[in-house]
Amino acid sequence: MLHVVVPVLREQQHIADALAWFVPLVRSFPGSTLTLVTTAREERERRYLAARLAGATAADLTVERFPQLSGDELAALGEALADSGSLTGAVAAQVLSGFPTTADIVAAELAQLPESAPMVRHVHYQGDGRKAAQVNAAVEQLVSTGQEHIAVYDVDSRPSRELLERTAEFMSQHGELPCVVQQSARFATQGTAGSWWERSLCRGAARAQTLWTLRREIPNLRQHADAARRPRTRPGLAQTVGHGLLIRADVFGQVGGLPTFTVLDDVAFGYRLTLDRIPVDSLPFTTTVPAAEHLSELLSQSERWFQSYLDYPKCAASWHAEGHGSRTDHAVALAIGAYRGMAWLLVSPATAACLALAFGPRTRLPVRAAATAALWAATVGPVRALVVAEGRPLTVRATAVQSAETLAGLLLKSVGPLTALGRWAVTGTRHSALAPKSNRRTTQSTTTDREFA
Repeated sequence: MLHVVVPVLREQQHIADALAWFVPLVRSFPGSTLTLVTTAREERERRYLAARLAGATAADLTVERFPQLSGDELAALGEALADSGSLTGAVAAQVLSGFPTTADIVAAELAQLPESAPMVRHVHYQGDGRKAAQVNAAVEQLVSTGQEHIAVYDVDSRPSRELLERTAEFMSQHGELPCVVQQSARFATQGTAGSWWERSLCRGAARAQTLWTLRREIPNLRQHADAARRPRTRPGLAQTVGHGLLIRADVFGQVGGLPTFTVLDDVAFGYRLTLDRIPVDSLPFTTTVPAAEHLSELLSQSERWFQSYLDYPKCAASWHAEGHGSRTDHAVALAIGAYRGMAWLLVSPATAACLALAFGPRTRLPVRAAATAALWAATVGPVRALVVAEGRPLTVRATAVQSAETLAGLLLKSVGPLTALGRWAVTGTRHSALAPKSNRRTTQSTTTDREFA
């Protein structure tokens, strides 16, 4: 039995598709439920956006300037600007109020579902918290025996029935139901960007993120789970991901739900699990999820994800004050988190340095050979390995193109983290009036499963 929880914010365009996917899926697992969690924060953010739109010109009404708005909202604001000659906060608020909120869409869609209750529910969170608070609010209203799993997905997630059946089979092999299960993902774009260079860049970044999943995320989770089950062995640091995360209901209550005091919740949740030596089991197969399709979305996503690493000190201070974990536990976790964050920050500089050494006219032969080997190991080797694992043919030209795309993705990988650090240094805070996410513009992909060793 699964209690699927999907927190939504500014997701009007995706509710119908999500319900069309999840409702039949949940019905195929008797006793399972689906909860869509909207939030009153959306209305407050809409008022804030209206104030920011005051004085905007036609040139300002772009996705880059206002990524939180949908294309239809930007078009309507442009028409209002053309009619009135200037855009005031009142006019912007009036235009935006003409669009239904996500809560309105969810209520309307559920009203059309036959026999929707009690399997499909809508919870409207009234607080000011973000995704973690929405999930916690939904779980508080669940009737559970403690042995079901809370399954957290994004609105554009598309877990297949086969994936859930194989996940259930994996769980049954443990005897006792596992505490936490992570469904790791590979990333793929749909090629919706208008320019070839942007499509290539986003493909390369998606491939680089997939490599991180296979090389870092999954091995780290396996090491953590093995160590957490062994007495007198430090479990390292679990790094959970906020979609495709299955948490046993009693464990969810034991750790107090998802953390709400951090900017993001997924990596911080892994920190909390580590303190209680709760293993996170990684599935022996991956799924495919949508990746960023545009450069602005890619950079925004990377900046948003890096916030989790900046939250580690706050996690240590908060949970140590509550008596969770020893000083040594926190010191080890902080050291691992610092190493991972620094490794991310150095990806682009290290790649650029290797390029300079490999093609520099004054580079000595041994250094040139070492730099070239490093570039090969970071791009060509992984590209070929991925293709072999997926059973696809790869020509020499395709190898060169995909390797170049991956190289570009690596050169760009540290930009988001550096932006996050710079913004924090300039503003003095990492919290903002708007939730750190864009209005989703990616094409949703279907899920396919891949085995891996």
